[in-house]
Amino acid sequence: MLFLLVFGFAATSAFAQVAKYGKVNEAELKMTRFAQDTSAEAIVLSDYGYTRFSFNHEVQVITERHIRIKILKKSGYDWATIDVPFYVKGGDRERVSSIKGVTYNLENGQVQKSKLESGAVFEEQHSENWFSKKFTMPNVKEGSVIDVAYTITSDFVYNLREWEFQTTIPTLWSEYHAEIPSYYDYKFLMQGYHPLYSNDKNIAASAKPELVNNAYVWIMKDVPALKEEKYITTIKDYQSRIEFELQQIVYPGQAARQMSGNWDDVTSDLMMSERFGAQLNRSGFFKSEVAYTMNQHKTPLQLAQALYDQVKSRMNWNGKYTYLATTTTRKAYETRTGNVADINLLLTAMLQEAGLEASPVLVSTRENGRPPKQSPLVNKFNYVVCHVEIDGVSYLLDATEPLMPFGMLPVRALNGEGYLIKKKEHRWVALKPVVYSKFITTDLALKANGDMDGQATESAGGYYAFSVRKSLSDNGEEKFSESLKRGANYKVGKPMIENKDKLTEALKIKYSISASGNGQDNHIIYLSPLVGHAKTDNPFKVSERVYPVDFGTPVDETIITNYTIPTGYVIDEAPKNVTVSLPNNGGKFTYLVQQEGNTLQVLSRININKPVFYAQEYAYLKEFYNQIIAKHAEQIVLKKGTAN
Repeated sequence: MLFLLVFGFAATSAFAQVAKYGKVNEAELKMTRFAQDTSAEAIVLSDYGYTRFSFNHEVQVITERHIRIKILKKSGYDWATIDVPFYVKGGDRERVSSIKGVTYNLENGQVQKSKLESGAVFEEQHSENWFSKKFTMPNVKEGSVIDVAYTITSDFVYNLREWEFQTTIPTLWSEYHAEIPSYYDYKFLMQGYHPLYSNDKNIAASAKPELVNNAYVWIMKDVPALKEEKYITTIKDYQSRIEFELQQIVYPGQAARQMSGNWDDVTSDLMMSERFGAQLNRSGFFKSEVAYTMNQHKTPLQLAQALYDQVKSRMNWNGKYTYLATTTTRKAYETRTGNVADINLLLTAMLQEAGLEASPVLVSTRENGRPPKQSPLVNKFNYVVCHVEIDGVSYLLDATEPLMPFGMLPVRALNGEGYLIKKKEHRWVALKPVVYSKFITTDLALKANGDMDGQATESAGGYYAFSVRKSLSDNGEEKFSESLKRGANYKVGKPMIENKDKLTEALKIKYSISASGNGQDNHIIYLSPLVGHAKTDNPFKVSERVYPVDFGTPVDETIITNYTIPTGYVIDEAPKNVTVSLPNNGGKFTYLVQQEGNTLQVLSRININKPVFYAQEYAYLKEFYNQIIAKHAEQIVLKKGTAN
């Protein structure tokens, strides 16, 4: 065991370099665990990429890649299945060629090689434009080292592939070279938290005398695994990688050709697009419906709410994300179905027809990644919502969710800021969430034998109300009733639900609750005061965190339990009242226990006032939850007779 630990710590220095294809060393084969991360199921020993431009018959981009992976556990066998995506559009395509691979195993002190057969490589189609070459390396075992190399030749000379330095397993060495002709001016977009080990630029030789090649090298070493954590958007937001944006092309003797454009160009192009701006101008087919609705409502806000409800009730979302319509607003209206753009561009057009100041807002969803504020890259968006301003107040609307109240966006769309587009204006707008609000009051009569019975009332607002209504709609009241159970000790009656269809009002849930005691009078009664609502698990377990914590929404959760205690019983022990606050008004926890006569009240209130906490605030947030859990675990002790 000692040998393995020493060997593991030596791994970085032994392997931290570009591997040569077909040349494995004994240390790589003998390695059985990775000491820096013993949970690692596999590690990338070396990942090397080299991109160059070819001017033979036509301009092409050629990328060669060689990756070496060590398999440490059976759970890491999936890393022996390689999937190389490639893109095809019209007459242009990417071609994957020169695929080769070898699996190395150490058996009885001898290195055994198992080569990838050409017949083991097959092609899959994932969408209209995306395909992949896929293969699984042969004879993979715990301890195997796999070598894989391939070449991608691309006709898309204006789009360099990104290079990922970081994956979900540790990477000892990742090195990427790019020789870019001086004709092409690229902007390099670095992302992630791991620093570059090396970043060099030189002048490289060129086959064309008039052409200068700029040779770039980026290297990272000892890159930790990219691990999912609770409360993040998408893990790709935090991945260490480099992307390339073509700014301009300058051919000899020609004027510079701008490629990246700016936000003015993006706005103009979108407003002229048949699949975006043109959809807002096709209003003839719903004029009479909008006119009728206008006559029924006196105020602009009431009118907007009515049109929003009409679109929600009429349209059925097909679940597809995009900011571009796939059909005309008329056809979407007639078929009553469409993607998010079909539906929300229709909503925007109807609000505009009603004389309201409505505009589309481009969004990158939480799972898609951060919006591209630093560069005008419209393809980084994958969603669109509607913005309407009424009497100086802004509202954001998404008509894809029938149960979503006016002025609320689905959590999937809450990703910082969105890009608002008008004919002659564009700006970023905050995608502000409403509060996740839960207020639970439980009134219980306690008997000397420990029996309890009473009533509970839950008031749900904001995103909590939406989640409850969605559960009721998807699963029915019977299954929802099961979710109200507070553990094996409590029985819950059939709930009575109020305001289920009144989306702008708080949802009320009332039900009976009871628990059985031990059947005999007790001198001492122990109470878990929050009746099944105590928090018992801290979602923040690691000592340090690199990524921000993103709850998505603010939180306001209040739990009040009122006990009527038996005559002759008094509090012997009780949790002390406490207030815990996060810095910069980030949040607050209040816990109160108070008695008046034979009534005992316990109050717990948790406020999270902002949805995002940065890494430097993590320690405070973790301790905040530690104190909540500790306080919620404390019991109340009732004693018959006089208190101590």
